[in-house]
Amino acid sequence: MLPLKALLRLYRAHPWLLLMSLAGLTLGVTLVVAIELLNHSARTNFVAARSQLAGEANYRLAPQGGLDEQIYVRLARSQPALNAMPELHAWLKDEQGRSFQLLGMDLFNPGPLRRLFGATADNGPDFSLTREDSVWLAAPEAKRLGWSPGQSRTFVLGDEAKRPLTLTLTGTFEPGAVPMERLLVTDIGLAQPLLGKAGRLDRIVFKASETQAQALQAALRTDFPDQPLWLEPISPALDASQLGDALALNLTALSLLAMAVGLFLVFNAQRFVQSVRRPLLAQLIILGMAPRRVLGWLMLELALLASIGTLLGLLLGSLLALALMGQLTQALADLYGPNPIDLLRLSTASLGKALVLGLAGTLAANLPGWWQLLRQSPLALREGNSRPPAHPWQRRGLAIAILLLCALCLWQPETGLGGALFVAGGWLLAMALILPDALRWLLERLRARGPLTARLGVAETLYHLDRTAIAVMALQLAIAAAIGIGVMVSSFRSSVEIWLGQRLAADLYVTAPKGVAGSRGALGEQTLDTILAGPEVRAASRRAVFPARWQGQPIEWAQMDFIPELKAAYPLLAGRWPATPDEVLASEPLTVRLGVKVGQRLEVTSEGGPRAFTVTGVYQDYGSDKGQILHAFEGGKVQSLALFSPDPEGLGDRLRGQFGEQVNLLPAPAIHAAALKVFDQTFVVTELLKLLILGIAFVGIGSAFMVLGLARRGELQTLQSLGIGPRHCRRLLVWQGAGLGLLTALLALPVGYGLAWVLIEVVNPRAFGWRLAFEAAPLHAVTALLLAPVCGALASWYAARRVV
Repeated sequence: MLPLKALLRLYRAHPWLLLMSLAGLTLGVTLVVAIELLNHSARTNFVAARSQLAGEANYRLAPQGGLDEQIYVRLARSQPALNAMPELHAWLKDEQGRSFQLLGMDLFNPGPLRRLFGATADNGPDFSLTREDSVWLAAPEAKRLGWSPGQSRTFVLGDEAKRPLTLTLTGTFEPGAVPMERLLVTDIGLAQPLLGKAGRLDRIVFKASETQAQALQAALRTDFPDQPLWLEPISPALDASQLGDALALNLTALSLLAMAVGLFLVFNAQRFVQSVRRPLLAQLIILGMAPRRVLGWLMLELALLASIGTLLGLLLGSLLALALMGQLTQALADLYGPNPIDLLRLSTASLGKALVLGLAGTLAANLPGWWQLLRQSPLALREGNSRPPAHPWQRRGLAIAILLLCALCLWQPETGLGGALFVAGGWLLAMALILPDALRWLLERLRARGPLTARLGVAETLYHLDRTAIAVMALQLAIAAAIGIGVMVSSFRSSVEIWLGQRLAADLYVTAPKGVAGSRGALGEQTLDTILAGPEVRAASRRAVFPARWQGQPIEWAQMDFIPELKAAYPLLAGRWPATPDEVLASEPLTVRLGVKVGQRLEVTSEGGPRAFTVTGVYQDYGSDKGQILHAFEGGKVQSLALFSPDPEGLGDRLRGQFGEQVNLLPAPAIHAAALKVFDQTFVVTELLKLLILGIAFVGIGSAFMVLGLARRGELQTLQSLGIGPRHCRRLLVWQGAGLGLLTALLALPVGYGLAWVLIEVVNPRAFGWRLAFEAAPLHAVTALLLAPVCGALASWYAARRVV
């Protein structure tokens, strides 16, 4: 252990080296762990909430507006072997504002929902219907909520009606294989009067093979020819794979960037450690210790540092994820509707990934340099140059190779999203590798200009560039990523705002209150006739959106009246407007992601069965990343109305007084503001993590200047002996830090805007099918140009106080 103590003595003399090594790794691992846990928790919660309603079922019958319970009765009588479950569902909120699901089902024959309960096929849970407001909870969930059997609690039913609902916990049960958080279970016979749905069902779920499903679909068409009943496959895991894709993509990219910046800082600290340890390593070899054994002790030291930094990162990352979980849950709720489960779930795989990444990254970044150092003779090692090796041609060759691979991925669109992400990451890394050469070129041209103090500062910065290169590269990575992601989000927001301004062409929008599970409700015929007969209505367009599938992919089938007033709200990117009933428009995501082209024939399956359409045009859409077809309204249920009126306020007042809460009245400006609020809420987590990454980089540049100040202590003493006072030396260091930060920020601007171009023109179209209008968003560039020199000057000032 004596060699290890000798190696660790350096950190006792220079604690900033230890702090710099640990800070970069800890902060990098913190963000990786936090984002991994957030992504894992969001997806797991989503799947758990959907599995509570589906169990082992793989098909569902869930038409808009629900269905009559006699449909289930006829199916059960005609097919005795049918494994099905009728359901009623509602969203509730308790007095603390927590969301719950209320599930009405056949408690005495769970069928495909049997795995919700800890019971075998022959022995189900014991339920006794003693009260009309009886509900049951999983025993662990009841204990967590502090809800004992016999106690009653008041909930609010739904998001629109806000009707109070008092429920009594009659008993508990042991949960099965499906997580049972925030799920209240009751018998469907009790749920119907509680929810005001006597004789109605929201859905029927089935566990069936493909052959059984085809036979069941045929039976539905035969027995109920006048009702469009469509048997839809369900898969909670598949739904979760598309949950918050834009948000998850941004978070994952930020976590990897944070880890890269952290490893850069660890590498920079260890490079300086290598330079000051040369005499100690030479002495150990001269005393008879083999270089391989010295390398073993160095590996042990690195493993200790990496373990400490990684474990601290795991702890801080878990705490950060816990702090951000509520924000992420709210963002996803705005996008996908309420989710009753908002728990942070620790993932062994996520924690193990961060642990391996921290340990392996630290060792891989530093062991090659240590081994190359130990291959020298003891005399060369002791008396050689203490400056770290630069290897400029290796660095330039690697940058060129990365850029060539990026060009190949751009040239080959079939590389898909993986290739697009490689282009984004490769661009950042290649530009970071080129940065020292660009800085050297700039400093050489500035060295002969200005007063003596300025020339001296430039010359000193140029001489020590090899020592500060890694920290400066990390700073450029962080600044460029912040600019690139900021410009992309600003461009996205600007595009959505322009799109909303075009799309919201009507004066007033009328929608029905939400249906089951947050689905779209339908306006009644009498309500429609009354609204459209009003003298204030100049023109109106009916609209409805239904789920559909094309080639097995989920899409949306939108229908609306193609009135002239609304055609301007759908500017076509290609083609023409439909002229016949079998013609449709396709949204841009449908054409980009799924390859739909103008003139193509589509076989679309929906609740009404299969339909064939011809695509005549393409329109821009940011409302659905699944893709959407737009068809002329054919009749049936109307989910919303777009009204044009010379007096929209008067029309709104009349409808509000006439219908009250039976309809939702939304002026276009209110929809516009609400949509942008949801957009901003979605990317709040991204902005917070982006600031944390910038903080990591600025901590790194500050630590680098501290280490550089320690290395230059002898040079500064020489300057003082030549008559330059301590105050002038400190001022010199401060101006050096500010200048280096400013130059780095200037060189990061084109890199950041290049990254923004890749994100907008390559990543977004390949990931979501959206094409965005590029917006420069100069505020991000100005912020970087102001913050970088200020932080560099502060870091240098603090270092100067310690060493001068």
